[in-house]
Amino acid sequence: MKPLYLYGPPASGKSTAARRLAAEFGLDFIDLDDAIVKRIGMPIARFFAERGEAAFRDVESAALREVSAPIVALGGGTLLREANRAFAEERGFVAVLDADEAEIARRIEQAKGVRPLGNRLAERRAHYASFVHRAGEDSRIVMPRRLVGDVAVPLSKSHAHRILVADFLADVAGGGEYALPFPDFCEDIAATRRCIAALRDALAGGSRSAVLDCGESGSTLRFMAPVAAALGVKPEFIRRGRLAQRPTMDFSDLRSGRHELAGDISSQFVTGLLFALPILPGDSTVEFSSPLQSRGYVDMTLDVIRAFGVRIDETPEGFAVPGGQRYSRPSGGALAPEGDWSGAAFWLAANALGSAVRVTNLNCASRQPDRAMAELSPLPDSIDVSQSPDLYPALAVMAAARDGVTRFTNAGRLRIKESDRIAAMESVLAAFGVHAESTPDTAVIEGTAAPLRSCEIESFNDHRIAMAAAIAATRADGPVLIQGASCVAKSYPGFFADYSSLCA
Repeated sequence: MKPLYLYGPPASGKSTAARRLAAEFGLDFIDLDDAIVKRIGMPIARFFAERGEAAFRDVESAALREVSAPIVALGGGTLLREANRAFAEERGFVAVLDADEAEIARRIEQAKGVRPLGNRLAERRAHYASFVHRAGEDSRIVMPRRLVGDVAVPLSKSHAHRILVADFLADVAGGGEYALPFPDFCEDIAATRRCIAALRDALAGGSRSAVLDCGESGSTLRFMAPVAAALGVKPEFIRRGRLAQRPTMDFSDLRSGRHELAGDISSQFVTGLLFALPILPGDSTVEFSSPLQSRGYVDMTLDVIRAFGVRIDETPEGFAVPGGQRYSRPSGGALAPEGDWSGAAFWLAANALGSAVRVTNLNCASRQPDRAMAELSPLPDSIDVSQSPDLYPALAVMAAARDGVTRFTNAGRLRIKESDRIAAMESVLAAFGVHAESTPDTAVIEGTAAPLRSCEIESFNDHRIAMAAAIAATRADGPVLIQGASCVAKSYPGFFADYSSLCA
């Protein structure tokens, strides 16, 4: 395995970061300054005073070539010598830690007598900036390890969104408000709860307008737009991140009647209509001009709606929706969201790459389309992702580590997710040394049985891209640096904590 060399200004936290990573991944680490102290038999400050900086750099250069560990914390000037830099970059992966300048100055001031050169950040700024790989507050360094152990996946946000909306409509119908027995376990669920609270306040105050902050949640926007219209509220939607560029539909004049949709439209639009149409005064139909994709998500919606006492009938063309209905809470108590098969997909992908993760908190009879992941190892040569598009990043990682070509078809909707996931995964796989190419509706990945390449990955602010990169790192030949790693909070805030628990 290529070693990780942590570099950066003195007092930037290299030793602390090395110690944390070593504990997280169950690996050894070496602090180069500690190795030098053992070599010279005295504190570094005393050596500087007696022998000078040039002599210290000679010792430091020799020590760099002698130490051997998966993680090495370098001194703040170790790579000033070009020969040292060339050695470290050729042999391993160098990541420069970004740190707050004021905090660095404070730490150096507190360490008077220990750091003989004081604060040299200003004169070395260009030097540190010249390195390709930089780790900041929203970066995550992943060391290649086989994952082993048990993990309980979080609740399904797809299921939880639907329960929240149905419960709100039961409240509107006079069911009485009560607290649902699950927390805001991810950012998207917090967005739906936030919008429901704003709608509830508007209705309680007799207002016909409301500001609904959907964050970056497509489900929240596409469910709440028709629901708000059916309740007679004209909302102003706040859309953050890429949600502002994702497709929407105008429901401002929603009425009962015939609604025709293309079958390859996002199932979220279909779900929103199915929630809203039953509370309008007249009967409605939803008809599809082409086969319905992501049908499993619509089936999940129907299960929730019917559990709340609302009738929707299937027809050859789509659905028949009687009007004038009222949502009522299930007599058996509140529905509980299932465990998330979308999140589980990444651990199952890790198993396909050689890990041994036992995933719990899953319903094997779930309506979630991503349950199909359980049946997709080993991969076939061609996979239609029209019914489970969210599986693509995890499947793409499996394809990358497979010795052969895998073709993904009916993938066009992946281009309008939190990122263009086809293009994003092409970029990720290229960084790992795997070739992928695509057309607007297909992706082709030429996998390899060889270890993947140590690299830096951009998450594209897409939770599923970041998680896919972390799973691919289990097959890398060295460290993997993931930028924008906090985006996993959109669906699985505890992903990296779970990842770490499977490494130690």
